Amino acid sequence: MTVTVTDASYGVTFTYNTQKSFVVSRSALPDFGQSQAEREMLAAINAERARGGVCPSGVFPAAAPLQFEGNLHKAATLYGRELAASGKMELPHRSRVDNRVPSQRMVDAGYRPVPPNGIQWVFGESLAAGMNLTSPAEVIAAWKGSTSHCAALFEKVLDGTAAQVTGSAGTYWVLNIAGW
Repeated sequence: MTVTVTDASYGVTFTYNTQKSFVVSRSALPDFGQSQAEREMLAAINAERARGGVCPSGVFPAAAPLQFEGNLHKAATLYGRELAASGKMELPHRSRVDNRVPSQRMVDAGYRPVPPNGIQWVFGESLAAGMNLTSPAEVIAAWKGSTSHCAALFEKVLDGTAAQVTGSAGTYWVLNIAGW
């Protein structure tokens, strides 16, 4: 079956092929294991989601916890590696390697569910980088200071992951969320 994705945030429309029987991966994929720091970050994000929060754009009610998804983790890790290798944080989240945007990278990594008809897809990516952003509390505080990143923390989706990659310029965090 062919699924069409329109990602208005980046002005791209693309398709992917999948099976109606696609099942999300609740465990890490080979070569893309989840570290203890990444598990702690996802737990901290879920604690924040459980409380709800105040963002620059308003107040968000509590949200269900994100469930680890292996394909999203692969996408986040690969992009984190790209950022760490370049020593830069790319905004607006376009890969320097192939100009792909978060939704395309998540699908490329294997996240290919079949959304119900008429449902709006949500693909979100938040980045944090720097020598002083290593603990979950520091990263979440930085994201909560940004309108779009804070909103992503409380988005009403269930699939997500946080990847941590360290390079010469410091630690890079990539939060990927997706669903409907």
